[in-house]
Order: sequence, then structure tokens, then C-alpha cells
Amino acid sequence: MRPHHRKQLGFLLITALIIIVIQVLLGAITRLTGSGLSITRWDIVTGTLPPLNTTAWNEAFLLYQQSPQYKLLNSTMSLADFKFIFFWEWLHRLWGRIGFMFLLGVFSFFAATRRLDRQNTRRFVWLLLLYAAQGLLGWLMVKSGLSENPYVSHYRLTAHLLAALSLFAFMLWWVVELLLNNDDKSQQKINAPALRRLAWGLSALILLQIIFGGFMSGLKAAGWYATWPQMNGQWVRIICCAKTFLFSQIFGENRTTIQFTHRILGYLVFIATLWYYIKARHLRGNVYFEKWIHALPLIVLVQVLLGIITLLTASGDRVSVLWGVLHQAGGLTLLNMMLFLNFQYRNKPQ
Repeated sequence: MRPHHRKQLGFLLITALIIIVIQVLLGAITRLTGSGLSITRWDIVTGTLPPLNTTAWNEAFLLYQQSPQYKLLNSTMSLADFKFIFFWEWLHRLWGRIGFMFLLGVFSFFAATRRLDRQNTRRFVWLLLLYAAQGLLGWLMVKSGLSENPYVSHYRLTAHLLAALSLFAFMLWWVVELLLNNDDKSQQKINAPALRRLAWGLSALILLQIIFGGFMSGLKAAGWYATWPQMNGQWVRIICCAKTFLFSQIFGENRTTIQFTHRILGYLVFIATLWYYIKARHLRGNVYFEKWIHALPLIVLVQVLLGIITLLTASGDRVSVLWGVLHQAGGLTLLNMMLFLNFQYRNKPQ
């Protein structure tokens, strides 16, 4: 691709990144307000518009009244209350369609004007497939809460979240490659194999923490132990199933163990991030790394504080929408800061 075409594509993809960030935050709001099961059909085209008259609203409400969530949890809900939760799920789905159509439009324009080389064409195809898969995962998640269980599967919810993070990370890496000029001596890749391995290990640890955060959210586990630093007066809380010691049931379905693991991983992420910062802050040769590495301790500290506040403000099955959204945004910021720093390392040592 020509340099000015690379720059054009890079800035358009930054716009798409912003769209995805908003989509992730809308997903958090949808989940925390209990809105995710308010729309019981997946109408890709006709579902773009909300109900436009009283009759349409009554029909949508009637469909929701047939769902397990309404029958078991919200049987006293009014039409006005239904409109509130419908709005967030509708906006979440609409915003996803907007993002996909935006990327499809960018791809079509660049392909029609022959501004894409073969490598970037392949990347665009993969990007669109990832985006479509993300939407499909979202619907499979919703379907899991439309049978007998009034809640969505926390496994599918976490898969939906990880798909969004993968989409964002793929696009972020691509944007950085398009916009950064590595011919400039001040932007040369860093040759530090040991620190590169440490950085990728830390990124994997952050991702694991996000997975348990998804389990926490899906199982509404925060309110079970809404105290800190102890868990309802105890430092260690791990409860194993009496009949089985399957890993999935101990660490994937038990609220107590999941919250304990999420806390421990949070401490490990905090310590490991500070350790990495201490080891990497003196690296020189790449202006972007030298500038942004110093933001890492602040980001991880804020994220830990947001996690504590989210926990302390939880009550029963409810988590504060404000703090829950901010905590999820903090996790996204920390992970993608690490990916941005990882990009600055040389893949093959010299």
C-alpha cells in the first residue's frame, strides 16, 4: 500500500476501534441493568428499528413475558420498565450493526479503489469474519437464557467478551503497524527477548483475570462477598464441591472460589505489572515505548481501585452500573496498553 493510503486506513480503523470500545461499554451496561434478555428474537434487518407504536410495544412486551426471566424474576414489571431494558439491548445490537457496516463500507471503498494490497485484504476479511462471529456469539449467549434458566450462561458471556477483546486487539495491532514508521531510528523495535517474554506472560495473566471477571459478572458473584480485603471476615475462601473435584465445577461454577481466584489474580497482576515496569522502564530506542511505559503503573493501580470499589458497592445480585462499566473499561485499557508495548519489541532477536 502507498504510505498515504496506509495512513488513511489507519485513521479509519481508529474510528472503528472507538466504535468497538463503545460497544463493549454498552455491553457492560446491558448486562448490569439486566437488559440482555429483553429482546427474544434475532432479526438482523427488521430488528434495526425499535417498536414505533403502542401495538408494536405491546407485542414486544408479550414476547418478553413468555421468557423465563420475566416469569421467574420480573413478573411485576410494567411496560415502562420493559421499555428501559429494551432500549439498552436494542442500542447494543444496533451499535454492533453500525460497527460492522462501517468496516464493510471501508473495505468496499478501499477494495473498489484498489488501495489494498493482498496482505491487508486478507486482514480485512478476517476482521469482518471476527466481527460476524462476535455477533453470533452474542445471540448464542442470549439463547442460553431463554430456555428454563432466566440467566445467560456465564461461559457464553465470557466467550462473547473475549471475542470482543480479540477483535479489538487484532485491530489495534493492525492500526499500530499501519501508522508507526519503523524506518525512523527513534521508532526502531526493541531487542530484549527476556522482557518480551515477560510482557507476553503478563498479557496472558491479564487475559486470565478478565476471564474470571466474566465468570464473576455472569454468576453475579460480587455481592456474595462484598467486603475487602477479607471475604466476609475470612482471608481464604475456597469451596470445593463435595461430590466431585472437576476443575470446571470448582473454578468455573462456584461463586466463592471464582471470587477468591479473581482477587488473587488481581493481586498477581498488580505485582507482576509493577515488576515488569521496574525491569522495562529504562529501555531506550523506541520513542513510543519510552513514553507509554510510564503510564502502566497508574493504569494498573486505577484498575485495582476500581475493582475494590465495584466490590464494595455491590449488593446481592446487583453491581453498580457506573463502577462496573468503569472496571471493565479499565481491564480493556490495561490489556491493550500491554499489547501496544508488546508491539514495540523485535520478534526475532538480533
